[in-house]
Amino acid sequence: MTKLIQVHEPENLLDGAKVTYSTPHSRKSFTLARPKEAKSQQPVAVESFALDPDYYASLMKEVESLHRKRKK
Repeated sequence: MTKLIQVHEPENLLDGAKVTYSTPHSRKSFTLARPKEAKSQQPVAVESFALDPDYYASLMKEVESLHRKRKK
């Protein structure tokens, strides 16, 4: 069975991506919900030299805090 999945950028800023899934017998389109913005936008990965040293230190303290909470 041949399947085709297409994902398109949203047409406006309130919606998420538009997804179309089709087979030889049918087609379904839907719009994904736009992810809610996090309270603080933390980088996924970062090099220590790329950021202000004080800001980098605060990020590392948050990581250590999360790590301590997981161990308990």
